[in-house]
Amino acid sequence: MTLRPSYDQGRTWESADRGRRVTADWSGYSDMAVTGPGTVGLLYEAGRADARDEIRFARFTEEWLGPRGGPYPTTPDRALPARGRTGAYVLGGARPVGGRAGGALAFDGVDDAVRLPFRDGLPLGGRDFTAVLWFRGVASHGEQPLLWMGGAGGAPQVVLRAEPAARRVAGQVTAIAGPGPARTATVRVAAAYGDGRWHFAALRRGGGRIVLTVDGVTAAVADVPGSVSRNSTFGVHLGQRPDARAHLTGDLDDVRVYGRALSDTELARAGASRRVGERGLVFWLPLDRVEPGGPAGGGPDGRAPDGAPRASR
Repeated sequence: MTLRPSYDQGRTWESADRGRRVTADWSGYSDMAVTGPGTVGLLYEAGRADARDEIRFARFTEEWLGPRGGPYPTTPDRALPARGRTGAYVLGGARPVGGRAGGALAFDGVDDAVRLPFRDGLPLGGRDFTAVLWFRGVASHGEQPLLWMGGAGGAPQVVLRAEPAARRVAGQVTAIAGPGPARTATVRVAAAYGDGRWHFAALRRGGGRIVLTVDGVTAAVADVPGSVSRNSTFGVHLGQRPDARAHLTGDLDDVRVYGRALSDTELARAGASRRVGERGLVFWLPLDRVEPGGPAGGGPDGRAPDGAPRASR
């Protein structure tokens, strides 16, 4: 159970690495309310073995949340106009390395990540889409998140991850349509990818199918119709699960998401590092450089306009 503050009236939220942990035990449903002047109460499920073991109550103040951290370094988002471009936050110390073509970023498997904050153009909704990236894995075990859009668990989401122990790469799409529960489709391509070499991966939704392509090898499953981003304000994570329970050990380069299904010809061009074009481009993170940090939201003193942060579980 971790509290994540917002300094811009809930428009964006600090990532889990800058939240304040209440407990490391399993946790579940929770609610917060003001309980007195300057004091907030948190009622939540928790337990050492199961989140449903106990109902707990905690009180905290703004001071307990601690001072706001300094601004994050950033890496440019080329899908945005140069004027006003903010880019993605580089977390934990992900460092520049030589890439597939130009620069890339290396992730240490501990706390490194890249986070693109939520903006109105990011949610894919019920549209077709294509996510493409280059990755170089060195891990031999564990979940290796490459790209994560949306929430975690059963929430709507789009995921690309390596599963080195099983010698495969997986693409996962969770969508929700109407009042019913969300449905998940998972597609996998088998091969050894933790070999320290660059590999090209693409996850496409279109024509009623979810298609995963890795180095030209393709697998497909039936699509799960509906929105992949309903009620999601978590933006995009590279090299990290949104809940920070898994991190990538390896490198990423040239990550792009399109709000359409690329054709086979376009995908082949992307896999050959040739220009595809920008039609339907949602974001483009070349990961070719890291720039000094700028404001991560809120005013220069790190406070929201009303002088106090908001908090989210």
